[in-house]
Amino acid sequence: MRNSIVKGVGTLVGLLTCSALAQAADLPSRSAPPIFAAAPINYNDWSGVYVGTTYGYGFNSYHNSQLTSRSVNASGQTGGALVGYNFQSGHIVYGVEGSIDLNVIRKINPGQVGLTPSETDSLYDIRFRGLLGYEFGNFMPFIAGGAVVNETYQYGTGGLNRIPNYYGQVNRTVGWTVGAGLEYKLNPQALFPNLPSWALGPVILRAEYLYQNLPNSTYAFNGQTFRTKSDGNFFRAALIYRFGDYAPRAYIDQAGDVNWAGGYGGILGGYGSVTAHTRTAGVGATNTDADGGLGGIYAGTNFMFGHYMLGFDASTSFADFTGNGRLPGSADPVSYRNYIQADIRGRAGYAFGSFLPFVAAGVGFGRSEQIDRVTGSERGRVPTDALTVGGGLDYRLSERVSLRVEDLYEFKSNSKIVNLNGCDCVQKRDGNIVRAGLAYHFE
Repeated sequence: MRNSIVKGVGTLVGLLTCSALAQAADLPSRSAPPIFAAAPINYNDWSGVYVGTTYGYGFNSYHNSQLTSRSVNASGQTGGALVGYNFQSGHIVYGVEGSIDLNVIRKINPGQVGLTPSETDSLYDIRFRGLLGYEFGNFMPFIAGGAVVNETYQYGTGGLNRIPNYYGQVNRTVGWTVGAGLEYKLNPQALFPNLPSWALGPVILRAEYLYQNLPNSTYAFNGQTFRTKSDGNFFRAALIYRFGDYAPRAYIDQAGDVNWAGGYGGILGGYGSVTAHTRTAGVGATNTDADGGLGGIYAGTNFMFGHYMLGFDASTSFADFTGNGRLPGSADPVSYRNYIQADIRGRAGYAFGSFLPFVAAGVGFGRSEQIDRVTGSERGRVPTDALTVGGGLDYRLSERVSLRVEDLYEFKSNSKIVNLNGCDCVQKRDGNIVRAGLAYHFE
């Protein structure tokens, strides 16, 4: 599970920063590819919209209480995506920011007299913050604070031998967060004029510290009731694209066509339906259908070869795909909720003026919670990964803004062990997602 999240976050960062598809210069071309011409950056300007990817490490303290209480310290990786908007008045920069970070931060509490052993596992954080900074040219120190929405999974462990019985509960809490950091504005093309046109454009590098505090929450499972709260320290780096720092490209190229080349980022929303196929040896298989909405952010880069487009694209979304089914060999109702959805894809298309139809293929990632409603057995972290294919249409609304509609299909993923209610089950998932997005083009 840890590796799948790290792989997803790491690949997302790589996707947004570089591209092996840039070597595809032998594709048919009616005219030469647009040439990136680096324009001087106004290092004192930090206003406007920005998007980015994050990666870091967190140190949580979990405080578990029954008749007695005991705290344990946990650490692990965290990463995701962010979007924000800055205003500027002189040297003062202020703005708002939202982010989604997936966590792998969990720890067993061995318990003591008056406290049953359990494990606490932070699943994700959604943060909404205000930022206040002071720019010094290409440097900007800042402070930030606001609200954090967290989901945490606490479950029984069977004691120090760490044999879980998988009775647990997932709770969502709202807490607060404060922090500080430093941003540095970098223009690689200005430093290295011979960089190829597909290379990394102007970016902001961020390093920051965050503290967050989550209130007490009650977890009840397998005849046990816990009061659990947590606080944590996070150290996070980010790679950020600020729309105003990109050299302008001609909206209409020399051939009179709309120029789709360059980077973009935006928001998306949609609807998805998935089917979880659960099987256990010698018993058989069952299917659980779930559906619901999703919303998040996406970003990518297009490379144009005449009318032909090759590109990369990635998204991270909070989802609410819910449904009910049962385990093989059991009549117990089982509820299913997929709460995180992400994908990383390569794209190919052919531009017709303001219209860019495309096909896409890559890897999709998800994370679900599943509960046996009779016994209370629960798994709060069931990851999935699958191949995804699809197609859609981008439409250029203006020089900087485009609209997207698309359909994605996920093939059955690799088998994942579910182990609900003692069932040694494996599970695959397939599904379909229809979504729309609104993007701003950096260049």
